[in-house]
Order: sequence, then C-alpha cells, then structure tokens
Amino acid sequence: MSDIKSIHFLTFPRVSEQDLLTAWELLRALAWGFEQQGRRLDVSIGGFERGPVATHMGTEIKTDRVLTAADRFDVLYVPGGLGGGPASQNPAILDLIGKHHTEGRWVAANCSGVGVLFRSGILDGKAITCPVALARRLPKLGANVINPRLAWHVDAKNKIFTSGGGGTVHPSTIALVAHLFGSETATGLAANWDSLALHGDVLLRADGPMMGLKPELATAAQDSYEMVFLPD
Repeated sequence: MSDIKSIHFLTFPRVSEQDLLTAWELLRALAWGFEQQGRRLDVSIGGFERGPVATHMGTEIKTDRVLTAADRFDVLYVPGGLGGGPASQNPAILDLIGKHHTEGRWVAANCSGVGVLFRSGILDGKAITCPVALARRLPKLGANVINPRLAWHVDAKNKIFTSGGGGTVHPSTIALVAHLFGSETATGLAANWDSLALHGDVLLRADGPMMGLKPELATAAQDSYEMVFLPD
C-alpha cells in the first residue's frame, strides 16, 4: 500500500483552471474511492493568499486552506497558468518547494509550474519535461529538458514529476497515480474516466509519449509566452 497520505495543490493568482482543476479532480476522485475502502488520502488546495483565488481566465476558486511556511505534504503539486511567472519570483512559494524537496517529499508540476520548480533550484541537472512555451527558454537557462520532449516524466529517484501544457494534464495525472499508488489503482481510475480507452497503457508508464510540433508553431508559442511564464 502506498505511503502517500496527503497531496496539496498550490494556488496563486492567475493559476490555470485546467492545469489545476483537472489534476485536482482526478486525485479527489481517487481519494473518494479510497474512502469507500476505508483508506484515507487527503487532497487539499490553497496557497499563501486567502481565497477565493482568481484564475487566469477569471474563475474564482474557493480554497481549503491558507498555507504557512511550516506546512508539509507527501506530494506538493504546482500547476501552471499565466500566474506561473509571478509565482516563480515568490520567495514563499520557492522556499516551500525547496524544503519539500530537501526533506525527500514529492514535488510535481505541469505547464508553467515547471518554471516555478526550476526557479526553486530543485531541478539542477535533473531530467525534466516542460510545456512547449518553455522548451526553448529552460534549456538556455541550464535546465536538462528531455529532447525529444515528453508529455510527462516521473523521476522516481529524485521524487520529481514534470509534465507539459494543458493537454497533458489528464493523462499525466493518471501516470503519476500509477507510480504513487500502483498500476491497478491507476487502471481503475483511467477506466472510470474513459481515458484508458482513449490513451491505452501509455498512461501507466513513467515516461509519456514524445511531443512533436511543427517548428514554426513551437516558435510562435515561445515568442508569445516564455517571458510571461518565466520572466527575468
């Protein structure tokens, strides 16, 4: 049985609805299923600001808690969105990420949240993946981005999970569940959500499929968003 008992989704102003809520809903569904079996998994949501939190498309999210520097979780999940840029310059967020990693806890991120992990200093030399918008800038700054880029990457040794942009969030979350809670648990979750029928057993792998994109489209995305997601 997994030793993971608590998963927290970090919020910050202008966080992405999809990056945050897709992964959160899947993990909350898992926690609900565990509860029916008499197992406990705490899945919470919140940041250092008092809620509700305004997302980057304007939805307001009611949070479970306001974080303190002393809070710890078995998994800290950092989503993306337009607010990832300011979050990557927030000392309280960067310190929380760094302490989770130093203490041997899991840290996960998708989309611009990967840039936040990078700025925290925990990715030094470690193989990661990232969204297309950061696939040019992160390597220039010294990050070890897997090439060809993957939809997700589970680094079990260092307890770091990274995934790409919004389109990767659902399948990558299933892959994270597979690693943390076992393939049988992930298979049941994916079957219930119809993602297993769509994607197949790739959902159970530590490495997601390669991400191909026409160079001109990748460049356009990078020109538009890389400095928004990871400003100087």
